[in-house]
Amino acid sequence: MSPNGTLLAYSTPVDIKELRDQAALISMAWKEHEAAVHAKVSKGKGSDEPGSSQQITSSAEPLLETLTIEFENNNLIVRAIQPKLLLILVGGVPPGRKAPFKITPEAYGDPRYPTSGSSNNAQSSTTTVTASAPSSQSNTPPESDVTNSPARTVTSIAGSHMSQREKDMKLGTLHIQRKKLDAMTRFIRSDFDSKGFVMPDDSNFP
Repeated sequence: MSPNGTLLAYSTPVDIKELRDQAALISMAWKEHEAAVHAKVSKGKGSDEPGSSQQITSSAEPLLETLTIEFENNNLIVRAIQPKLLLILVGGVPPGRKAPFKITPEAYGDPRYPTSGSSNNAQSSTTTVTASAPSSQSNTPPESDVTNSPARTVTSIAGSHMSQREKDMKLGTLHIQRKKLDAMTRFIRSDFDSKGFVMPDDSNFP
């Protein structure tokens, strides 16, 4: 879709009314958060801070790159493929998820949402709990450390040998959906670049 809410293509089957409602919501949310990013950059114009948006983008690029909208029943992840073209992935969520409505914007250069580095934290947490268990027994002889040490080693090795799919599953549904969007983005941008395609403005549509 275009940032103004014009639907260009979609997968089937689909409820077109629901799709148009989603497009209208996305268009309003995108414009609102893009304006907020522009205002933030304008306010800090001339800043030499590393990673500032004005150092990363050119005037031809949208400052807002990704918008994640989380509902109780699904997730919408929006990506700026080009300044006038948005790609939207609509993903389901586990049944019975109790999550508040949430919108997370990402400007170019911002950290990825959701973070993809928490797999190490999960492994460290498991190892820490296992390692601290013997300390609760104050009368345990020192030799018990030798007995428990292999168990801790096995825990760490098992964590390090998780398949990529298992790691992705631990990081959750939104992480998996984000990976799919990132892969689709790379493919589409590469295809457009090879063909020299540039999305026209809405005003140029027939």
